[in-house]
Amino acid sequence: MPGVTHTKPAEAAAGAAGEVGMEACFAIQRFLFLEAQLLDRRDYRRWLSLLTDDVTYRVFAHVNRDAEAGPLAYAIIDEPAPRLKARVEQILDARLTHAENPPTLTRRFVSNVLAAAGEREGEYLVTSNLLVYRTRPNFPEGALYAGERSDILRQVDGALRIARREVRLDQSVLHGSMSTLF
Repeated sequence: MPGVTHTKPAEAAAGAAGEVGMEACFAIQRFLFLEAQLLDRRDYRRWLSLLTDDVTYRVFAHVNRDAEAGPLAYAIIDEPAPRLKARVEQILDARLTHAENPPTLTRRFVSNVLAAAGEREGEYLVTSNLLVYRTRPNFPEGALYAGERSDILRQVDGALRIARREVRLDQSVLHGSMSTLF
């Protein structure tokens, strides 16, 4: 099936590679919390500065099927840096996007952060759980999205940046526009 990916259960980052000290773990958690705050405040341009120039960003939702067939997911977002930048510019220009006018109100909760040393110096393999609450004027009851994120964070000029992100949502049915579900 085009656009459909077979998924495997994510490995806990702590068991995937080398140990990470407490100071690095704290810096990684703080970075992820800052990122969530920027997105919740719709500060998308500053959020873009947290990404590497070669970032890949993927968000998957589940396909419901029999347990014997195993897990299956499809990509709802699969974008490199240039397309993410174009998406942000479109979202921020009220003349170009009707889906975000008026804007979606969003709150992100990041938890269960585990980190391990990556394959390269200055890289970290990070997993975390994500809960996103979104509400819109035409959908006042809101929607909750839960999932697991697998990131590669990289030190660039002394600061952490997202080099790769894969989000695996627990939902099979998504409500509303996904244009700001980063």
